[in-house]
Amino acid sequence: MEAIKEKLGGWETATIPAMEVKQVLMGLEMGGADEALLQYLDFLSGIIPVKAGFFLHVVPGFDLLTPLFRKDVMPLSGVNILKETLVNRMGGEISRLLTNGRIGQVKYKVDEGSPLEELLHEAEALNPDLVVIGQKRFANSHGILAKNLARKVTSNALVVPEQSRRSLKTILVPIDFSPYSARALQTAVSMNKRLEVPARILALNVYEMPNISAYMMSKTETEFREMVEEDRMAAFEAFIATHLSEGDENIEQHLLEKDRPGIAHYLMDYAKEKEVDFIIMGARGHSNVELLLLGSVTENVLASNKHIPTLVVK
Repeated sequence: MEAIKEKLGGWETATIPAMEVKQVLMGLEMGGADEALLQYLDFLSGIIPVKAGFFLHVVPGFDLLTPLFRKDVMPLSGVNILKETLVNRMGGEISRLLTNGRIGQVKYKVDEGSPLEELLHEAEALNPDLVVIGQKRFANSHGILAKNLARKVTSNALVVPEQSRRSLKTILVPIDFSPYSARALQTAVSMNKRLEVPARILALNVYEMPNISAYMMSKTETEFREMVEEDRMAAFEAFIATHLSEGDENIEQHLLEKDRPGIAHYLMDYAKEKEVDFIIMGARGHSNVELLLLGSVTENVLASNKHIPTLVVK
């Protein structure tokens, strides 16, 4: 999603277009979680146009599964029969579960190797707008860990837990006032423009109160706390005014004070309380160094989240 810039009196303002996806790449495991994953894509593509969908299943190489398995154990003809069987199954499941007909072009294939590495290889070759994987309630032996995909892929990454609701009534965007969270907020606005009934967009900043004793020379604890919250809310409003254009600022701004280590558990508790349907988070950037520093908050949310689809924006 790219903002369109307009100049008004010498100032530039960003006009955020409605979201669309030119290409989506989805990793399938050919297991029970695929049904929920495909059903969610069917739901999402009924809202956001998808021009092309590419579906990939990777059979772990026998040498990856165990050193006792060698490729000469199964003749090449047997491997090809296995792949052909899986391709036929994939085609049947895709046709059965993608029912709205909103994905313009559909292609699918089976490869052999490391599931994560092969998915990343295809993502590099296709350069899709979005890479999608499922997340099972219980990890399997060769599934792709969400945080590993989100850290390494250069496209936006959507992780869909097996128990996700197919609903877009409330969207949560964690805000830390960085350019990365600005992109996440713009993506939420762009997505919202596709909804017949706009979702609530909850922009949440989790902050830590400074050491009160060092600042209470002339203020009570209550006055100091109010001062900090007013200052942070003013920063929140300035952040939204800077990164959204007029008419796009209908965002609910929320502050949450943290009093124990970590932020991800605050986000997930808040999401559960507010019955959030979708989370959009920013990654650190596009360079190799930044991708390795995806962010502990984003990674911890992906690791602990069992119910809410999470889009990591690059």
